[in-house]
Amino acid sequence: MWHLVRILAASQLWFSDGNPIAAQRGGHGVSSRLIVDGQGFLDVTEMRSLDSMVLDANGEALWLKRRERYSGRFACPSLQNSPYPLNLSLQIDDAGNFNLSIVDIPSIMTACYSIPKQASGRLKPLPEIFVEDAAFINKMIEQKFIPYQNIPDAPLKTIQEIRALGRQYFPFTPYNFELAMALYDWTTASFARMVLFRIFQYTGIDSGVAALPHPLDRESLAVNIWQSNFSVYTPQDADYMRTFLMQPAHSFDNLTAQLEEVIDQVYNFSEIENRLLVAAMQSMPRTSIASKPRLFSGQVDIEQLGTGRFGIEFEECPLNKGPVGVELAHSLTDALDSYMAVGKTITTKMVWSFTDSMKEAMHYSNGIVLVLNPPSGASLWDSVSFITPLSDDPSKIEYTAAPGTKFEIQSVQHTAVSGKPVTMIGLEPVLDRDGPLKTQPVLGSTHQQRLSEGVVKQIIDSHGFVQSGRGRYKRKHRRQEEDERMDE
Repeated sequence: MWHLVRILAASQLWFSDGNPIAAQRGGHGVSSRLIVDGQGFLDVTEMRSLDSMVLDANGEALWLKRRERYSGRFACPSLQNSPYPLNLSLQIDDAGNFNLSIVDIPSIMTACYSIPKQASGRLKPLPEIFVEDAAFINKMIEQKFIPYQNIPDAPLKTIQEIRALGRQYFPFTPYNFELAMALYDWTTASFARMVLFRIFQYTGIDSGVAALPHPLDRESLAVNIWQSNFSVYTPQDADYMRTFLMQPAHSFDNLTAQLEEVIDQVYNFSEIENRLLVAAMQSMPRTSIASKPRLFSGQVDIEQLGTGRFGIEFEECPLNKGPVGVELAHSLTDALDSYMAVGKTITTKMVWSFTDSMKEAMHYSNGIVLVLNPPSGASLWDSVSFITPLSDDPSKIEYTAAPGTKFEIQSVQHTAVSGKPVTMIGLEPVLDRDGPLKTQPVLGSTHQQRLSEGVVKQIIDSHGFVQSGRGRYKRKHRRQEEDERMDE
């Protein structure tokens, strides 16, 4: 455990947990995010072993290591449950550089453990937020296009709760409510709009219009909105169609005619909300790899897309170069033989969602499961954000990766889970090693396993019986499932 006892900084500071700055924090695998007004973020992550402890601060480490030779009269305090929380001193200059050091160390600790002087590094940058984007989202909130209206299968959050969460997680910006709302809205069925209007862009073609950066595959957009069929979320449902600024449609021709009238407005809506969503994701606290050594994602998470449209979710798909009018659909087999082959790097066009168990991922899988391994030597999942605190459903564990995130394909296995055929793809985030945020091995390197048949079986067995689902919102809410079992 640790706490800040000395601070030298000109900026206002907050911790994203909402507790006082001087509060005691830490524990094995716990990462705490310090927010520095106008400057950036500092993630302090604690990890322990039997004879050592490390505080990772934005990739720079403060180590405590047991001395090999200690001949004192008293037993050394255990780092597992030490009665001495570390006293930390933090200095932050106006350029975003920090120095973190351990001070006021009890003599028994210095006798038992070697302790470094300090760790120095740079703050992670704050996201860029445009005033015009926040104003637009506010108008959409006033007109009740945001958040999704009348959600039937989640406990929801009130506007007051969302405002309070915005102040807690995003206190550095006057637009904290808009960030919180964009993130909350993503966890509802609004995600369909935010996904479809990203993946059906021809990202290899510049439209010449900044607000609408790439041409759209309009025919595929219309078809996939029309084919929506998860729970109540269909083109005949008024609330679902409202997310696309349309009225209920009872024929494909009617839907197509409506879409042609509003398509540019919805496109602009999607781009703006995605920008605020990414800013919110970038600002959320990070999760340690010690606490979550792997993440999982059931794909494709919109059932009607099918595996034939999984490949178009990546910028490397050659169909992104058009010409405009060519259908954005590419067989999974062809994708895996080319730009998604083992060793290739893919770049996402949309926000990707992950969870923390194979069982949960299979509920959302429609033929594909992604297994995300941590980058070698990293202590945090720096490229994914834990967003459940702002979800419409607190029981839905969700991590998200922003559009533009790069992943290396490590392995591909065609297997079966509970009798269901699944293509299991092993991935690793690709980090910018030349940037200011260096990563260091923490308590030994994390063992990276490719998805051999043995590892696949181990993952499946460790998560018990799993069932294949039909997309993010086909599955009933957990509480509803429990209530139904009780009724039986």
